[in-house]
Amino acid sequence: MGKQAARTRGFGGTQMALVGAVLFVVSWFVPVYSGQQLFGALPGVAKAFGASGQGPLAALDAPEWLPGWGACKFAWHLLIDGDQLPSDDAWKQRLAGSSCLTNAAMVLGLLLLVASRQRLLVGLLLLGCVFVNSSWIWLVDQNPFDVYRAGYFLWLGSFAVVGIGAVAQAGRST
Repeated sequence: MGKQAARTRGFGGTQMALVGAVLFVVSWFVPVYSGQQLFGALPGVAKAFGASGQGPLAALDAPEWLPGWGACKFAWHLLIDGDQLPSDDAWKQRLAGSSCLTNAAMVLGLLLLVASRQRLLVGLLLLGCVFVNSSWIWLVDQNPFDVYRAGYFLWLGSFAVVGIGAVAQAGRST
């Protein structure tokens, strides 16, 4: 009875991970930054991170029904863009660009949580991803609510919610 009562009381780590997974999926379908519907604002955003806004960044396209894909492609191009930048700006571009890789960490983390393995490690990894993903806020010297839309905040929050849920699950299983 004790374990069953603990499972039915309150909002636990499993429920948090599930809510975070739903937030992650939904975030891919919601606009991520201001002006995303036009896709013409990407080169301007690229310049804020030190990329040229030329070449592959100028021609980014994504289906309008999947705004998260366009944002992921944009981050990927920041990561791999071969522009020669001053060292002061290059690390910012690479850090923000590496946020596209955190999506793989989320998918892998969710699979590991479903398999009931390495909950603490998954939780800490996803909480580390929150730091990388939040670089879009603290590296751009603008009000984040003027630049980013709900999709970005849902995406960022999904990592925090799944990470906290996974850590909570690990704490309950010990």
